[in-house]
Amino acid sequence: MTTRIAVIGLGTTGSMTAWHLSRLPGVEVLGFEQFGLGHSYGAFTGESRLFRTAYHEGAKYVPLLVRARELWEELGDVSGRTLLHPFGCLTVGREDSAPFQRMLDSIDTYDLPHESLDAAEMRTRFPGMDFRDDEAGIIDLLGGAMRPESAVMSAVEQARANGAAIFENEKIIDIRDAGDKVIITTEERQETVDRVVVTAGAWIRTLLPQIADMVEIRKLVLTWFLPKVLGDFTPASMPCFIRDRDDFHVFGAPVVDGYSVKISGMDIWGGPEGDYIEECDLRLDRRKLSEFGARVAELFPGVQPEPNRFSVHYDTFTSTRDPIVDVMGNIVVVTGLSGHGFKMAPALGEMAACLAARGEAEYYHPDFAAAAHEVLRVPA
Repeated sequence: MTTRIAVIGLGTTGSMTAWHLSRLPGVEVLGFEQFGLGHSYGAFTGESRLFRTAYHEGAKYVPLLVRARELWEELGDVSGRTLLHPFGCLTVGREDSAPFQRMLDSIDTYDLPHESLDAAEMRTRFPGMDFRDDEAGIIDLLGGAMRPESAVMSAVEQARANGAAIFENEKIIDIRDAGDKVIITTEERQETVDRVVVTAGAWIRTLLPQIADMVEIRKLVLTWFLPKVLGDFTPASMPCFIRDRDDFHVFGAPVVDGYSVKISGMDIWGGPEGDYIEECDLRLDRRKLSEFGARVAELFPGVQPEPNRFSVHYDTFTSTRDPIVDVMGNIVVVTGLSGHGFKMAPALGEMAACLAARGEAEYYHPDFAAAAHEVLRVPA
């Protein structure tokens, strides 16, 4: 007996879910994307993303991240693309801070390969950065940089090659769980399926009003800077990185485009200007951007302080920063990745596929359930 499962939204998690579902026997996969495949509106775009397993967000994520790394390598092999570059990932901060201690706990709990550095050692190895005497560093040797656009497209290509029906530029108008089936209405057709996985990113609140108040949409801005000495910021000299100093948090990747280093901050740019993300203004306040660059240059004196380019993206956030992964009748929902979900995407996609096809999944954590999340009072 064949089970028909639809995936709505083929970005970060949806592409991976479609790929995993397409490999399950007895499953017919339909994938829907409201824009063209690989479009520029998704949270996944922006040239590179960090991968790390030494995780300041909590040790509970480590098994999921280790599984994700296996799947990144597998997807890279079958697609013929290098999706994960094993540059390592350096985390810098005060050793007595809560995030640093959570990262150390994740390392100790799962015996993760790493390297510890003090401020003097970091000054010698990374001359383009500034380090205070009370700052310490950990290099996650399993970390690195991912190629997100190539990854999403690779997963969709593999799903299609395995027999999935992929529909692009087809917007979903309605999802109705009828008890023994789900009826999906698009601008072009109506399909009846057994189950649906909704991975619609910043459009989730329109498609699933029942969880609208559990997520809030925030603007993520990625920024790149010109190095004063290019060699100080190439992958041969510097890994990916996360830095926390006082109230300032940045993350980034070494030069992968030949001329600029990615140094970006989060949770400081506000939310969208309207309900339709694709119609929002992608410009930024230049003064605010310059102020951000000046703070970056305090931590990275080896770069020119004015960002030479930027890009604007949107993601869904929860109150706890844990994602929502849950089964609601015949609908599986994955949302609220809160700016740190891409690295886990293939494992989250595998989880969503298993929940849709079998009702259970390995690596699932009870903190992911919708019931574990608070309702956010989002201003109208």
